[in-house]
Amino acid sequence: MIERPFRVPGTEADIGVLAKPTRSGDTAVVLLNAGAMRRAGPFRLHVHAARRFAALGFATLRIDQPGIADHIASARRPHLDVLVEILDTLQRETGCRRFVVGGVCSAADFAWVLAQKEPRVAGLLLLDPMARSHAPGFRLGQFQLLLQRGPSGWIDIVKRRLARRAAPPRATDDQLRDWPAPGAEAAQLEALVARGAELFVMYTGGAANYFTHPKQFFEGYGPAARSPRVHFEYWRQCDHLFFQPDDRERLVECIAGWLGDRFGAPA
Repeated sequence: MIERPFRVPGTEADIGVLAKPTRSGDTAVVLLNAGAMRRAGPFRLHVHAARRFAALGFATLRIDQPGIADHIASARRPHLDVLVEILDTLQRETGCRRFVVGGVCSAADFAWVLAQKEPRVAGLLLLDPMARSHAPGFRLGQFQLLLQRGPSGWIDIVKRRLARRAAPPRATDDQLRDWPAPGAEAAQLEALVARGAELFVMYTGGAANYFTHPKQFFEGYGPAARSPRVHFEYWRQCDHLFFQPDDRERLVECIAGWLGDRFGAPA
């Protein structure tokens, strides 16, 4: 496996690092950054993941998306166009014709949008992706969390809610992130599954402001959420950025196993 800088032709700066195995199949992995995080990912999660996946035979690119983190200047063209051009360049350099794309939080949102337009996206890595807090299960999950916290936790919750009422209203997740119109996700997931896409979907306890119970996913995303092509995980005790080293290691191994099962290692 070798690692080298990656850039799109016609640009002046490297936007990623490609971990390329000595022997690879026809599927590459693209790890997108999000928020203020650079391509290394939270606590270098993308670095460890890329090297692990490359060891399995999957060329893996960790990139800085246009307009995200340090690459504000590269946001001069539509975001989706740049992502498609990245796939074009990666295909030329690796020979891979299928891609597994994703990341944490808004990176999962961007991957979802890309998959709707780009048939080469054969797999999605969705870590704390979109969910609707009005979907069945959310209130039940909140109640379960409340019971876990005990009386001292209940007092803290009351204090926070009183403080929120006194403060200006905050933007919600569906206002801050690039989510489809309410209700559209079920049809979109059905279309992805119908074309043969594989999905790794994980929610953590760090998304508790909008996701607290698996029922939200299975009810909100419709019948296709129960397809064998959809692998679902809920790590309630894990935080949004996988702060604990054991959580990061477990996540990388979990995804590596999924990649091997769904896309196979090169011969």
